[in-house]
Amino acid sequence: MFGWFKRWLSARPVSPAPPLTPPPGSPRIKSYQAETGYVYQYSFEGRHCRDRETAFLFSVTAQRTIPRRVSIVLPEASLAPFEQESGRRLAENERYGVAKMALFDLFNASEKPEQVWNGTRVEAAHAREYLQVLDL
Repeated sequence: MFGWFKRWLSARPVSPAPPLTPPPGSPRIKSYQAETGYVYQYSFEGRHCRDRETAFLFSVTAQRTIPRRVSIVLPEASLAPFEQESGRRLAENERYGVAKMALFDLFNASEKPEQVWNGTRVEAAHAREYLQVLDL
């Protein structure tokens, strides 16, 4: 009965997902209370690079519901102004700091947890703010 479906699935071309670079050690679950009153638990799952951007992936749950993967995309173009001014490339831990600040902003800006699941993309203006908060 489902033979046609199996043949259809096997005939479809599958593009491989970019490799995920997991963080070293076991994931640490952390909590963040957003300005909206929701309490989020999150853990860093890893990152993957594609073209000229890096996606930082977090496992996020709100109010102890089922965890979902949230992607914070950090384009190279957003960091380029800072790197040109400072004359150096940001280290990976500094890039992670920018992504985490963007995650916190996403938590604070979302009136409901469902709005968090789409993730966000860090623009140059926001990257500059995050770098100032991080004192870089």
